[in-house]
Amino acid sequence: MARLPYADRSSIPEDLLYVWDRNATNGQPANIFRAMANNPQLWRSYLRLGNGLWNQCGLDVATRELVILRTAILHHSTYEWHQHVRIGRQAGLSDEKIVALHHWRNSNLFSDAEKAMLGYVDALSASDHPSDEVHNALAAHFDSSTIVGINLLTGFYGMTAKFLGAMEVETEDPFVGWQLGG
Repeated sequence: MARLPYADRSSIPEDLLYVWDRNATNGQPANIFRAMANNPQLWRSYLRLGNGLWNQCGLDVATRELVILRTAILHHSTYEWHQHVRIGRQAGLSDEKIVALHHWRNSNLFSDAEKAMLGYVDALSASDHPSDEVHNALAAHFDSSTIVGINLLTGFYGMTAKFLGAMEVETEDPFVGWQLGG
């Protein structure tokens, strides 16, 4: 059970109802947003930053989802994993490749660029100072702008995982499973 009540539309200030309405499916936003809506102004700011990162990180949608899904694994975020499996599938990621994120170093499903990126995500999630070796491997495949995007995307979804875990936000439907077996 979530640690905070899920907000409802009637609790949102009039000037922020558009945030609720834009993020609602069948009248209701996802549970993460309903938990964040306990502070509507911060929820709006979170969405703005997230949208900026999604659209300006320098990665195509499928590659962006690899970063987010790997971050979910590293932070043991079931909610984040559950939601982004769906988004990753919509972006063209196969279930085989999504599951392979658990052991990407031993998988032949990832390009050298993807492996450099996943190594960076791992290092950044473990420390705020990835080694020169890890950084240089990333820089061999991505320009400076995209490195900034990967870094901020990893941090943003690490923060999101912490929020979801601390608030014990529940998935809207049964958890897809870490191995996609349900």
